[in-house]
Amino acid sequence: MPQTVYRVFCLSFFVLATASFLAELNGHRVIAGFAHMDKLVHFSIFALLAALLWKGFKLAPLTAFVLLGSYGGAIELVQHYFTRRQGDWRDFAADIAGVVSFYLVRSLWHKVRPRNQR
Repeated sequence: MPQTVYRVFCLSFFVLATASFLAELNGHRVIAGFAHMDKLVHFSIFALLAALLWKGFKLAPLTAFVLLGSYGGAIELVQHYFTRRQGDWRDFAADIAGVVSFYLVRSLWHKVRPRNQR
């Protein structure tokens, strides 16, 4: 797929993720009843954002980490101050873990599988 397509996916997913993180403005819990499911969702969303940033923009891991870490922190602050939800440092930790995991898996993939086999 062309890099432009990944850029569109990436930017669209940022918008979708932001809307979903802030969608609970009325206080209803979207995934109530599933213990720690929100951490898995945060982890997955940020791993996917890291992958899309890498494919679309070829950002260095540190740059992506700072960008996505800032985004995750901002989301938690906005949730805490502007919604009925509370910002949660554990959600932020799950965000960071998703980004780090993507780059660790990507690094391992490149070590295990030589370029000519991809």
